[in-house]
Amino acid sequence: MYDLLFSPGKIGGLTLPNRIAMTAASASLSQPDGTMTEDMLAYYEARAKGGVGLIITEMVCVDEDRGVLFPRELNAAREENIPSFRSLADRVHPHGTKIFAQLFHPGANADPKLNPLDLISASPARGKKRGQARAATVEELEAIAEQFGQAARRVKESGFDGVEVHAGHHYFLHSFLSPVTNHRTDGYGGSLENRTRILREIVEAIRAACGEDFPLMFRISLEEYIGKDGYHADTGIKICQMLEGWGVDAINVTASGTDSKLSQSVEPMYYPQGWRKHLAKAVKGTVSIPVLSVALIRDPAYAEKLLREGVLDFAGSVRTHLADPNWAAKARAGQEEDILPCISCMACFAKYDQAGHITCAVNPETGYEAQLPPFPQDGAGRLVVVRGSGPAGLEGAWMAARRGFRVVLFEKAPQLGGQLRLAMATPRKEKVGWLLESLVHRCRQAGVNLRTGWAPTLEEIQALHPYAILDATGGRPSLPASIQGVGESPLVCTPVEIITGQLDLREESIVVVGSGMTGLETAEILSHRDRNNAVLVLEAAPRVAPGASGSNRNGVTWVLEGNNVVFLTNRTLTKVGQDRIWFADSQTGEEYVYPCDRVVLALGTTPTRPYALEDLQALGAKVFRVGDAAQSGQVWDAVHDGYHAARSL
Repeated sequence: MYDLLFSPGKIGGLTLPNRIAMTAASASLSQPDGTMTEDMLAYYEARAKGGVGLIITEMVCVDEDRGVLFPRELNAAREENIPSFRSLADRVHPHGTKIFAQLFHPGANADPKLNPLDLISASPARGKKRGQARAATVEELEAIAEQFGQAARRVKESGFDGVEVHAGHHYFLHSFLSPVTNHRTDGYGGSLENRTRILREIVEAIRAACGEDFPLMFRISLEEYIGKDGYHADTGIKICQMLEGWGVDAINVTASGTDSKLSQSVEPMYYPQGWRKHLAKAVKGTVSIPVLSVALIRDPAYAEKLLREGVLDFAGSVRTHLADPNWAAKARAGQEEDILPCISCMACFAKYDQAGHITCAVNPETGYEAQLPPFPQDGAGRLVVVRGSGPAGLEGAWMAARRGFRVVLFEKAPQLGGQLRLAMATPRKEKVGWLLESLVHRCRQAGVNLRTGWAPTLEEIQALHPYAILDATGGRPSLPASIQGVGESPLVCTPVEIITGQLDLREESIVVVGSGMTGLETAEILSHRDRNNAVLVLEAAPRVAPGASGSNRNGVTWVLEGNNVVFLTNRTLTKVGQDRIWFADSQTGEEYVYPCDRVVLALGTTPTRPYALEDLQALGAKVFRVGDAAQSGQVWDAVHDGYHAARSL
C-alpha cells in the first residue's frame, strides 16, 4: 500500500530499511552523567520494535563545560560513556532500525546552573535559561569543532550508524548562521561564507575523526521566521548547498521560529499537516543528497504522498512516534485506523516539569515503557460500568476491556465525546476529533458496550451488579459564588454557550474573564470580525494563559491581537451588575468599573458528580473518579486518569 514509504533508502553508504525516521526530542530519561538508563533504552527500543527505519536520538552533549541544556542529557563528551551508547545501539539494531546521535551545543541557551564555565555564543546574547553569553573566541571555536569531531568518534565506536549535527533552532551553531545573532567582524561573521565557517570546520573535524564513509547529516533551519532581519529560505538553500559541497550526506530540513511570536519549530495544534513541505521541496530541488524533513506528518498516506511528489526522501517526525511507537508497523499492516494519533497538543513538552521527562497525552505509556508491566488479562468477564464518554471515560473503558473486563459505558448526551466535542468545536482544533475517533474506534474494537442518551440512576447501576464503576461524568463551568452578582446578573454566560452556538453574540461589548486556553479560544470566536464585538480579556495572574504552553498560547493570542482584543492582567473580577462589572488590581487593590453587554466566565470547571462518592460505593463496587469528575484538567490528565484507573481495577 505504501510502496515508497517502505522502500529502502540510503544516507551516504548506509541503507535504511524504510523511509520513516523518528527525529530528535529531549526525553530526559538518562542518568545525570549522560549515560543510559533502562527507561531510556526501553523508550527507544519500543520505537525500533515499532518499525521505524531510523532513530535520531535526542540532543547529545559534546561540551560538558559550556554545552549542557538539561539536567538529564545524553553525553558523548566522555570516553567512559562509549559502553553506555553501545548498549543503546545494541537494543535497536536487532529490530533492523538504524540509529544516529544528534550532536549539538546550546550556546547562549545552555543552563548557567549546569555549566561550570561562562556561556558563549556567536555574539553577546541572553539565552532562554536566563544566562548571559559572551562572544566565543577563535580558539574556543576551534576547540568546539574538535569536540564535535571527538563526540562523533565516540558515537561511531559505540556502534551507532551515523550522526546528525543540530545547526538550527537558535542554538549555538545557528547563532552563527543568523544575521540577527551574529554581529562578528572576524572570519566567523559578515558574509555567509564566514557565518558558515564553523559548520565547515565541524564537518572537517568529524571527517578527520570518523572517516569519509561515516554518515553525516545536518539539521538546518531553512527559514527563520523572525521578520525582515532574519534569513529566509534563499539563504537556507545556499547553506544546504554548501554542506553538500563539503561532503555532508543528508539534510534534515526544519524551521526556527522559537524567537518569534509563533512556534514554527515545534508546531501546536493550529498548524495543518504538511504546512512547511515547501521548505523541504525547495531543498530537494537544489541538492542531490537525501532530504529528510519534519513536515507535521501525521498519517502514513500523507507521508507516501510527499514521497511520491518528490518533496522529501525520508518522512521525519517525533511526536507521531511518541503517540504510537507502532505507527510504522500498523501502517505496513494496513491497520491505519488502529494508530494512536498525535494531535499536536504540546503536552509532551508542557508536562515536562510535572513528569520530569517526556510523556504523551494520548499514550500514557510513553516515557514509562520500562516501568509498566504488561497489561494483565484478569478481567474474567467481570462488569465495569463507565459513566461519561469524555477522554477519561473512553480511555478507561477500552483499557478495562483490554484487560478482559466486560464494559458498559453510559453517556447522557446523544453523542460520545464529552469535553472533546467542545474542544474540537473551537477554532483550528480539528485534530481533537482525531483523538475522539480513535478512542471510539478502540472502544468498539475492544467490545465496549456504548450506550448514548442514557444517564443511569443508582438503581439501574445497582441492577447491573458491577465489579467497578468509573465516574467520568466530567465538569461544568465554574461560577464562583465569591464573585458578587454572578448568580443574578443577566450579563453572565459561559464558554459552553459561546462555543456550541447557543449564544450568537454580535455588536456587543464583551468581557471574557479568565485567559486559560478555553477563555482565549472563546475570545477568538467572539472577536471574529464578522461579529463586530469589542472583546476584553481579564486575567488575575501577571500574564495571559499562565498554565498553557507558550506555543499553544501564542497560537491564539496572535489572532486575538489581530482582532483588536484587549488584555488586562493582574485584574480580578469582584462584582457583576446589570450593565457593568467591577474588577480590582490584583497587586494594588484599586477597583475599576467597566460597562459591558456580556460577561463570559472562563474560570475552569467544577466536577459534575451527579452522585456522591459514598452513594456509588454503597453499591458494593470499586469506584474511581477520573478526568474532570476528579479534578479539572487537560486532555493529558484525563487520558492518564482513565488509563491508570483501568490498571488499578
